[in-house]
Amino acid sequence: MPWPFGRKTAVAVTARSEDASKSATARFAFKLFRELSRGEAAANLFFSPSSVMLCLRLVHELASAETRRQMAQVLEIASLDEAGREREIASLKAAFGARANAEVSFANSLWLSRHAQIAGAMEARLRELYDAELNALDFAAPETLSVINAWVNARTRGRISRIVSQLSPLAALVAINAVYFKGRWKRPFRKESTEEAPFRTASGSISHPPMMAQGGTYSYFGDRHLQIVTLPYQGGVSMMVVLPAAKSDLDEFRQNLTASRLESWTRTSKFREGVVKLPRFKVDCEAGLENALAALGMDRAFDRSRAQFEHVHSDQPPVSLDRVLHRAVGEVNEEGTEAAAVTLGEMVCRSALMAKPPERFHMIVDRPFMIVIRDDATQSVLFMGWVNDPG
Repeated sequence: MPWPFGRKTAVAVTARSEDASKSATARFAFKLFRELSRGEAAANLFFSPSSVMLCLRLVHELASAETRRQMAQVLEIASLDEAGREREIASLKAAFGARANAEVSFANSLWLSRHAQIAGAMEARLRELYDAELNALDFAAPETLSVINAWVNARTRGRISRIVSQLSPLAALVAINAVYFKGRWKRPFRKESTEEAPFRTASGSISHPPMMAQGGTYSYFGDRHLQIVTLPYQGGVSMMVVLPAAKSDLDEFRQNLTASRLESWTRTSKFREGVVKLPRFKVDCEAGLENALAALGMDRAFDRSRAQFEHVHSDQPPVSLDRVLHRAVGEVNEEGTEAAAVTLGEMVCRSALMAKPPERFHMIVDRPFMIVIRDDATQSVLFMGWVNDPG
């Protein structure tokens, strides 16, 4: 089935050039999704673009010269002036702000080794703009990993107990962002309506996950290429479920997704009567993001001979970005969703055409699908993922 918005042979260029979303965070989210999902249709993917963005924005503040410029391009903030960049951070923080009937939170921290320091003015900026905690640690001490992981465990309500199992002996600074979300559906699914049903993965294998079912009025879009339904939580957060048509080329489908296309489909959505069947599932994904971020254009930050981070002062040789670790977990069931994510950046010193949908729709999510959890007010993408096998 051909994709209606571009040729497969020019997927990456087409997606980038056509992403006209006004939100830098949303553009970055879909750009990272495309890179992480490249050629991985048979794998589950779940991550928090907002967590990655917040962590990398912390690191970007410490960068200088060409390294800072590259990071700004990848983070989609190169065209913004300083006020615009600060507004993007304020919008992200607002998306994780306190609200009634839902738990949504974020936390930032910087952990400095005894060999490194940040100038006082920069420390003040990181504390004020990012609400960042700054902590000094002896990275050689045996208890250091436990201290960092305990911070992560507390900020994710126990859903992620570990993000790091070792630190480089050259580590100078560790930047961490943790986010957490727990929300109940506005209309919970009835547990007695859940029953096992077949689900066909990208490889063609069939599992039988518990399939939740519900009828009602939903914001819905559908054509011959895909279906999208929006399921609202209490507290001003929603989950969009994006289901490609049965015979879609899944790699092509994902590589052509952009924030502006999702926004366009959302604007075209209508409230319609219908039936939604969605598998109950859990996801737990952990990955290093270095290759994906370098492929997107910020390779200099990882190059020990070329990285420029003039705001980190060390009594050892200059620093570079060594690792960007990300872990996200999520559970979707009849009551709602609980999800958490952590992003860690470790900096080290150098060593030597659309058809009209029917009035009543049926959306049976019995094959690989995408989820996007967004804050309704800011449209910030809190979590997103690709579920190939809910079992």
